Amino acid sequence: MTEQDLTQEPSPEERRRKHRTRQILIFVTLPGVLLGTATVSAAYSQGWLTPTPPKAACSPQVVPAPKRSSFTVNVLNATGRDGMAATVAKGLSQRKFSIGGISNAPETWYVTQPAVVHYGPKFLDQALLVQQQIPGAELFQDDGRVSKSVDVVVGLGYKEIVPLPPRFDPLPREITMNVYNTTFREGLASTVAKEFKQRGFKVKEVSNDPLKTLQMGTALIRFGEEGDLAAKIVAQHIPKATLLKDGRAGTKVDVVIGNAFTGLTPLAQVPAPAPRPKQATPTVARPCSDN
Repeated sequence: MTEQDLTQEPSPEERRRKHRTRQILIFVTLPGVLLGTATVSAAYSQGWLTPTPPKAACSPQVVPAPKRSSFTVNVLNATGRDGMAATVAKGLSQRKFSIGGISNAPETWYVTQPAVVHYGPKFLDQALLVQQQIPGAELFQDDGRVSKSVDVVVGLGYKEIVPLPPRFDPLPREITMNVYNTTFREGLASTVAKEFKQRGFKVKEVSNDPLKTLQMGTALIRFGEEGDLAAKIVAQHIPKATLLKDGRAGTKVDVVIGNAFTGLTPLAQVPAPAPRPKQATPTVARPCSDN
């Protein structure tokens, strides 16, 4: 075959044959395409081919948190380090949770997480609230558990509990006290207790000092680590009162009346309570479900 043969143009007959072939293909194909398009359009217009809507994103359900004192928290130590359960229990108590048992976890429990919160099926919100206190804590639902309490199993990954929220001076109605008499004046504890009640304080025990101390000053206010702010407020109502920190738990204080006591500070001279910023309602986020 020569170079001339390779470059030779098709004959007129060949061009006419190719042209007819293209016309036939167009004649056969185009109606089918148009018919298919019209059929699909009609199906959509009649609702026969409604596209499937995208599945809605699953969002957690945010609800008000249960009151912290409304259920009990048991703390178990699965770290092998002495005192870890007591440490976590103290932290939860400082955050107003009610602590039940404090113990070691069974030796067969190997917990690598910071903590695992065990709860019954009806008490997810309580478990979620406790989970918020320990970064990295996980939940474990015990289907056979019916108790309202939850168990916190402290694991090897535990580092710390969340920081305490800001503290504010308690109001009189938020302070509970015992009033004790160490003087020879009969009925003095009852008189002082009545006056404190009139000022809005809560009074529990009224008696002679069970520690049998003799106070020569106006009053001694005994309090624990968590009751420092309450003791400070009570001291504003008794001139020259002395503060004494002891090892008690909770915020209750003892007002121990001494021999130099002559009366409470006039209300007009007691500092007004400091304003508190508005606190947001505590919430928990229930995990979303795809069901």
